[in-house]
Amino acid sequence: MPPSDASWSPARTALEQRIEGVLSRLAEDPRAAGERPAPARTVVIGGGTGLSTILGGPDPDGFGTRGIMREFACVQVGVCTTDDGGSTGELVRRLPMIGIGDFRKVMLSMMDPARLARRYGPGIPAAVLLQRVLSHRFGDRPPTAAEWKDPLRVLPADASRSASPALRRALAALAGPLPAAVRRRLFVPGHCFGNLLMAAAIFRAAAFRTDRAPSAAALRRGLADVATVLCVAPGTVHPATAVPGLLVYEYANGVRLTGQALAARERRGCAVRRVGIRFAARPAADPRLLAALREADLIVYAPGSLYSSILPVLLVPGVADAIRANRAAVKVLGANLWIQEGETDRSFRQETRGFWVSELIEAYGRNIPGGIDGLFDAVLSASLDAVPASIIRNYALEDKHPIHLDRSRVAALGVLPVEASLFHHLHWRRDVMLHHDAARFAAALRTLYEELSASPRPARPRPPALPAVPRQEVPRRGGNAAVPSPLATDAPTAFSRMESCRTALSRIPVSPPTLRPLLEDFLWKHADILPSHLARVRRIRVVPADRWTRSQEWDNIQGYYDPATSTINLHAQALATPQTLMANFAIALGESLLGDYIDEKRWLDDPSAACRVYEIRLRPAGARHCFFGDRDLAEGLHLSQMQPRPGEPLRWWRAVPRDTGFLPCGIFFGLAYAWYLDNRYTPSLDLEMEMLHWPPASLLPYQNRIRIRHRAVVRFFRTRVFAP
Repeated sequence: MPPSDASWSPARTALEQRIEGVLSRLAEDPRAAGERPAPARTVVIGGGTGLSTILGGPDPDGFGTRGIMREFACVQVGVCTTDDGGSTGELVRRLPMIGIGDFRKVMLSMMDPARLARRYGPGIPAAVLLQRVLSHRFGDRPPTAAEWKDPLRVLPADASRSASPALRRALAALAGPLPAAVRRRLFVPGHCFGNLLMAAAIFRAAAFRTDRAPSAAALRRGLADVATVLCVAPGTVHPATAVPGLLVYEYANGVRLTGQALAARERRGCAVRRVGIRFAARPAADPRLLAALREADLIVYAPGSLYSSILPVLLVPGVADAIRANRAAVKVLGANLWIQEGETDRSFRQETRGFWVSELIEAYGRNIPGGIDGLFDAVLSASLDAVPASIIRNYALEDKHPIHLDRSRVAALGVLPVEASLFHHLHWRRDVMLHHDAARFAAALRTLYEELSASPRPARPRPPALPAVPRQEVPRRGGNAAVPSPLATDAPTAFSRMESCRTALSRIPVSPPTLRPLLEDFLWKHADILPSHLARVRRIRVVPADRWTRSQEWDNIQGYYDPATSTINLHAQALATPQTLMANFAIALGESLLGDYIDEKRWLDDPSAACRVYEIRLRPAGARHCFFGDRDLAEGLHLSQMQPRPGEPLRWWRAVPRDTGFLPCGIFFGLAYAWYLDNRYTPSLDLEMEMLHWPPASLLPYQNRIRIRHRAVVRFFRTRVFAP
C-alpha cells in the first residue's frame, strides 16, 4: 500500500471514468476510441523501449496498426541521441556518431502495413520479416560477407525464401558495399543487424568519412534511406540533434559521471541531482522537429527513462522553448510505471524509497532551464487497482516498485493528474508481467486529448518555484574553468576520446597481452578517465602469487603502482573476475597520478609518545613526474590528512596514534580514484563515504567535520582529476 502522506484519492474524476469506459470496450471493439484516427498533429518525444512500445506499429499478424500509430493520423517523433550502451555503444565507440539504437526501434514501430504491401507484395507480411532481420543480434561473431550481401540470410531458410524479390533487393541495397575501414569498424561481434544497416546508410550519405561525425544533412539522408525500406512515412522521425553527445550524471553526493550505460549500471546509493550533456560541438536541434513541436496539436512525453531518454531531448537548445511557444497544444507526460535503478530509485524527499509521479515532474524543473512552466498540461499514469497483489509482490521481491500517483502534489505543480488502466489483463495473466499496453495507452491518450482540446481547460495554479539546486558545472576541455550550464560544447566524441585512450595504452607494454582488450574495455566503460591519466605508466604486468612482495601492513589490495619503475603491478589473483581486475587496476591507476612525487619517506617513532609520525619529503617540482602541479598536489596531501612542516614546504607529516590504521597518500589516492569511478570497486571506502548521504543536522559535530572532508575529496576529484 502507498504511504498515507501521498494524498491518495480513490474517487475517479469524470474524465477518468470516461477513459475507463473507452478502455473497457477495447477487447470487443479495437476502434472504441474512434472509428477513424484523430486528425491531431501529434509529436512524441523520448527514447528506449517506452517510446517504441506506445507507438505500437504493425499488429503481430502484419496487418493494421496499433498504439499511437492507430489512434492518430499524423505522428512525428523526436528521438534521443545520447544512448551509449549495448550495440549502439559499440558503434559510438568505433565511429564518430550519435546513438542510433532508438531510431531502429522507433522506425520498426512506425512501419505502414499498407505501404509495405504495395511495395513488397502480399504473402508473408513484410513487417514480420523486417522486424526479424533488423532485430537480429549476432552472438560471438560478426555478420558474414554473405549475410551482408543478402541480410535475409540471417533468418531460417523457409522464412528467407518467403520474402519477395523486392524486399530482398531493398535490404541488399541498404547494406551495400563498404570501404574496408568502415567495414572493419562495423563488423565486430554482438551487434544488432538493424543498427549496422542504419550506420552503413548514414556513413554512406556522409561519403564514408570517419574523421568526423556525419553532418545533419547526411544523417537525414541516411535515416531517410532506412525509412524508405521500412515504408515509414518520410520526414516523421527526427533526431533531437545530429551532434554527438554524452550524458553527464551528477549525484547528490557531488560525484559526476559520464555515460548513460555507466549510470544504468551504477548504484551510487544516492539520488541523481541533475543530468547534463557533453556535446562534441555546439548542438543544434533538428529544425523539422522544432517546427513540428511549434505546430503540434498534441505533444506526448513517452514513458521511459527520466534522465536518459526524455530529459536529453529537452536539454537540446531550442526544444523546450519550442514546446513552451506552442500554447495551443495539449501536452501529456506519460508517467513511468516502475522506478528505475540508478535513476529514480532514490527520492530527494525520502532516500529510503523511490520516486512518486510528482517527483518525476520536479526533476524536469531541476534540470530544464526555465523549469516546467509551459511544458505539461496533464500526466497519464497507470492504475494498479485491478492488478493482483501477488504480481506486485513478485516485483517487490526483485526490488522493483511502482511510481505512485500522488494527486494533490501533482495538481499543486499545475499538472492535471489522470490515472487509467493501461495494462492488458491478458498480458499480466499470461506473462505475469506488467507493462504499458500500446492500444490502451493510445486510447486513453486520445480520449484525454479530445476532452482537453474540446473544452476550455480549467485554470490551474502556476507551478511553484522548486527548491534551488546549484547549477551544474560541466568543465570545458583544456582546463578547470567551469561552464554554468547543463551543456558543454567542445567535449571529444566518445569515439575520439577512445581513440586517444587506445593510442596512449598502445605505448605501454602489457603482460600478458591478453590483458590489453580488458583494459581497453575498462577505459571505454569509464568515460571520465582522461588519456593523460596513463602518462606516468610505462608498463602493466601481472605478478604470480609466489613473486608478490608488496607488504600488506596497510592494505590487502592486489594492484599498485611502483614509482621507481613506473609499473602497474597486478596480483595474479586479481584476474579471478573482471570486477576484481578492474577494481585493482583502477586503484593502481589512481596511485600513478602521484607519479614519483616522494623523494624520501620515514617514520619518526618515540616509544614514549602516544603517536608515531609519518613523514615524507617531496621531490622539487622540476624533478618530479606527477599529474598535479604544486597547488593541486598540496590540496591532495591535505585531503589525505598530511600537514606541511612550517618553513619546509617539501616536508609533510602526519601523526598516527598507535594501534590504529593508516592509509599512506598513494593508497588513499588510489582508493578515492577507484571509488569515484565506481563505488563498488572499494566497498570499504564506500562505507565511509556513505556519510555524504546524511544531512548535517543528523550528525555529531566530529562526524560533520569528517563529512566536510569527504565532500572536499569528491570536489577535488571532480574538478582536479576528472575535469577534461
